[in-house]
Amino acid sequence: MSANEKLKQIPIHVAGATSLHPARRMVQYFTVFLLIVIPLSGLFRIDPQAGGFILLDHQVWFSDIFIVMGFWVFIASLLVMMYSLVGSVFCGWMCPQNTVSEYANWLTEKLLGRRAQMMDLTGEQMAVANRKQSLLNYVLLGFGLLLPAMLAALIPLLYFFPPSAIWSFVTFTEDAKLASSLHWIYFVCVAVFMLDIVVIRHLMCKYMCIYRVWQHSFKTKETLHIHYDEARSDHCATCHYCVDSCFLDIDPCQTAVFDSCVNCGECVTACDELHSKSKKLDGPGLLSFAIGAENKGAKEQGSVASFFARAKASSLATVIGAIFFTIGVVGYQSDEFSVYRSEAWHGAKVLDYRINVAHKIYQPTDISLRIEGLDSSLYQLEASTVHFDTAGRKDVALHIVESMPKGLHRFRVYATSNSGWSGRFDVTHFAPGLD
Repeated sequence: MSANEKLKQIPIHVAGATSLHPARRMVQYFTVFLLIVIPLSGLFRIDPQAGGFILLDHQVWFSDIFIVMGFWVFIASLLVMMYSLVGSVFCGWMCPQNTVSEYANWLTEKLLGRRAQMMDLTGEQMAVANRKQSLLNYVLLGFGLLLPAMLAALIPLLYFFPPSAIWSFVTFTEDAKLASSLHWIYFVCVAVFMLDIVVIRHLMCKYMCIYRVWQHSFKTKETLHIHYDEARSDHCATCHYCVDSCFLDIDPCQTAVFDSCVNCGECVTACDELHSKSKKLDGPGLLSFAIGAENKGAKEQGSVASFFARAKASSLATVIGAIFFTIGVVGYQSDEFSVYRSEAWHGAKVLDYRINVAHKIYQPTDISLRIEGLDSSLYQLEASTVHFDTAGRKDVALHIVESMPKGLHRFRVYATSNSGWSGRFDVTHFAPGLD
């Protein structure tokens, strides 16, 4: 092999070009990975039957007010600070809607051509490239969009059913935890995701996303945005490379406080690459990310100081939320129980009670019950020990004998688990006496 041929095989890297695209793709895929791992690991799920959440295999009811309110106040305040500092970076770098929309656009352009967009409010008709007019390309596109929709439809189900139940659903095996209508629910989810991937795509980001309206409420001129170097505007005469790279069809050179920009950085990458490849254009691209005030008078404040000046209330809410959450975790009760009058009445006398025992951890345990304040001959307890294989509720019947002496009788029901939890419930029973 000659020396010239060896030199040609050496990869050439053009200095000065900054590509954010690989990093953004990694963050997008990692976000989808987290959405799947979170319910599979038991970090967070929703239990409709218990009417609460599941955090690390622990049921969190709405009555656990410190945990619920502390968690949401903490997360919401952090999001407010993120919006105030980096704006809609979540949309461009993490939002699953953008991830699947970009994938759908890429696959459509690959198989049908660049102008073959499924839907456009401008009224422009879909134009399939002549060299890609084949039935095979349409079939590949259909399967290429259907399979992600089928996989994406499983993700919401993971948040409402345990992984074992979802595996039984996928493998078509019987499982008592599966709802009888789950197949219909899954079919509806697939249809919705398919409509989103095929038709809606980035129209959701432009016109329908309520989440973006929430983000805009905290966005200012000092929030992260695309900065355009107007001093070198002659470099981009008749050039629309950055506009073509924007999947939201906006002009990155004319961004405003309220626009559709999601700070993805594709336009910055495109402009940098164009300048690095051109011999006539000197210096970096004309587009860059900027945080904070751009005028000289406010520049001394700095982006960090500006951010904390705007985030005082949010920072206080974050601290309060963390304190509430910590109090809730420290005071968390793994088991709860209560005593109710039974629905079964014996004439005008109440003789039966129902002891409702709830276990909130998805681990086996035994809970012992005992009665104090009543002679053992005056009551009958259905069971003195309640066994749980996992989280759930069970009832134990408590019957008061009809021959109890007339008057008010106060007694206590004690419950103790083998994990160390204990509870007490006071009961006042009225015995009218024998007629």
